[in-house]
Amino acid sequence: MQYQPQGISPNGRPYSVIIAEPSKFQLKQLQQILESESYSIIGVAETGKELKKLYEDNKLVDLIFMEVTLPEMDGYATFWELKEMGGILPKIFFISEENSPGVIKSLMENGAIDYMVKPIKREKVLEKTKIAIEKINPTFK
Repeated sequence: MQYQPQGISPNGRPYSVIIAEPSKFQLKQLQQILESESYSIIGVAETGKELKKLYEDNKLVDLIFMEVTLPEMDGYATFWELKEMGGILPKIFFISEENSPGVIKSLMENGAIDYMVKPIKREKVLEKTKIAIEKINPTFK
């Protein structure tokens, strides 16, 4: 059987991803990890406001990776604004330096697909991303 990258759906379409991360280094690292498995990065944002605009233009995105500590409008506030924009709940996966149990619990209880504390490791990101995509799109195998 031919190897199929994790970022390709059963119908051959790459899963689309937006990344919101203020650190250029962390952004590049996450982008390279995801692109290595053929996920399609359709946009990157360094602030909550940039992410909100990107989401308005790309509501059919499969997954959004977001840092809680975004400038201008933090990830927590951005999360609530994206939820209020209507349509289907954004598929938000937090990868953050923020590790307060209360923050993590609140975001998960209110619809975040997953939460991972930095530093990121390639294997863990890919494993948790696959699980998140399976929750969103049960036909993913």
